[in-house]
Amino acid sequence: MLPIRQQYKKPHPLSQLLQALKCSPRALKTTPFLEALFEHLPMAAAIVDEHDRIVSINPAFTALFGFSAEEALGKPIGELIVPEELRAEGKHFTEVALHGEPISTETVRKHREGERIPVWIRAVPIRLSGQHLGVLALYHDIRPLHQHRQRLVQLVEELQQLNTAKDRLLAIIAHDLRSPLATAQGLLGLILAEAHSPEALTEHVTKLQRILTEQLELVNELLEFARVETGHITLELTEVDLCEILANVVDTLTLSAYNKQIRLLCTFPEEGLYLQGDAAKLQRIFWNLLSNAIKFTPEGGTVEVEARLEPNSTLPIVVRISDTGIGISSEQLHYLFKPFSASRPGTHGERGTGLGLFIVKRFVDLHGGEITVRSTPGQGTTVLLSFPGTPPQQ
Repeated sequence: MLPIRQQYKKPHPLSQLLQALKCSPRALKTTPFLEALFEHLPMAAAIVDEHDRIVSINPAFTALFGFSAEEALGKPIGELIVPEELRAEGKHFTEVALHGEPISTETVRKHREGERIPVWIRAVPIRLSGQHLGVLALYHDIRPLHQHRQRLVQLVEELQQLNTAKDRLLAIIAHDLRSPLATAQGLLGLILAEAHSPEALTEHVTKLQRILTEQLELVNELLEFARVETGHITLELTEVDLCEILANVVDTLTLSAYNKQIRLLCTFPEEGLYLQGDAAKLQRIFWNLLSNAIKFTPEGGTVEVEARLEPNSTLPIVVRISDTGIGISSEQLHYLFKPFSASRPGTHGERGTGLGLFIVKRFVDLHGGEITVRSTPGQGTTVLLSFPGTPPQQ
């Protein structure tokens, strides 16, 4: 097979057309220029006759569509590069151009290997001495433009999601903060009015403490969400004992489990489990997951926390948090780690922002870990976390 450029050592189709029409010597003198121009066009070019058959292609055509001159010449251009569902369109373009109307439009053509290529096509009639000889088709590869378009569409979708998140945040601030604060204000009024009754005072102060704790947690989650979304978050890495962090979280939430008569079972190795991590963010991870387990487990249920070492694993530190709670549907599992998607009240009406699991997933990713969730509605949920361990000291 001759190289592409060698094909032009034979009489060029433009030259043959001019000769056939017995053009003037002046026109014939311009032929080498036209041949060179056609060959060196930066965009793919093809000349087709009135029967839509390829008369000539340039090297850029071969580069874009993968067909050599020997493969292309004499073939209907529609069969060569036009997708089957667009054959009628391609034929229409040729017919319109042959009748003297240039075509300029965006469409799709196909590569020799089947890849669909978005192109901008410009088809102009070739006329000499009043005769329509064929069509010059120019193809501009607009794949980069399509990539930019897709990126713009993606950015628009992200902006819409951020706008939705903003609306949701405003709703949280307007409702989830205002209503409990109004309740707290009412309790303060009762405390002042019933200061003479120690029993009533204790009851009101306990309720007030619970409300303020919930609101502090809500504010903390909103702040963490804002830091994650704006990218203003870094890890302060030190060597930490994951078992110690888990024990601290369990101690913090023991009262919550006790109030719902939930058995809290813990299994940690005595020697500890060490890794390079951010202690505060790891504590946030386990606090969110364990508080969720307690929140969605009814009275008398069980929550288990297990930490273990799997030395043959690429992520050897494993933490399992299981509960006998209300479970999660398969549809909810699909959106579990998206912001605001998993907000629902607990078995005692406990409220949440829908941000906790989103924050958990981001923090786990930052530590190079993995998190998976398995759940059966009505039976319970199991969360598995895996983290890289600290390399052994030499």
